[in-house]
Amino acid sequence: MTHYADLSPYAYTQGSVPEGIEAVSIGWLEPGEEFARGAVPEDFVRSLALLCRDDRHMVMRGWHRCALPHPGGEDEYPVRILVGQDRVSLGSAEVRVVGRDGRWLIAPNLVHHYVTAHSYLPPEEFIEAVTARRTATPRV
Repeated sequence: MTHYADLSPYAYTQGSVPEGIEAVSIGWLEPGEEFARGAVPEDFVRSLALLCRDDRHMVMRGWHRCALPHPGGEDEYPVRILVGQDRVSLGSAEVRVVGRDGRWLIAPNLVHHYVTAHSYLPPEEFIEAVTARRTATPRV
């Protein structure tokens, strides 16, 4: 995948954001690049899992694998999470939510894995928007 700093202008899939909408990147992590770490609210993790299952954007063919180091070399491919009774594969789509200021906050759906397995701490505005489930439309 590609690294983009949190809150930098979104550039992964050019042309996928409607004209006039400001969009920023969240959680585009790569080895060797520093990222914030910390605890997140459980409500956020649950809401993020539901978005990964129910509101996928820019679905691609295949999956990106998590390139961050895993203890003991454990590396599930593709990364999967259990959401209710559903197993959801991560690494092939995006999560798009809207901040209070109206800008789109766009993350790869691997962000769920980064949060739960690597203690990634997304910006507060992303946590708030995901928890509120303010999804970005239109779906592309």
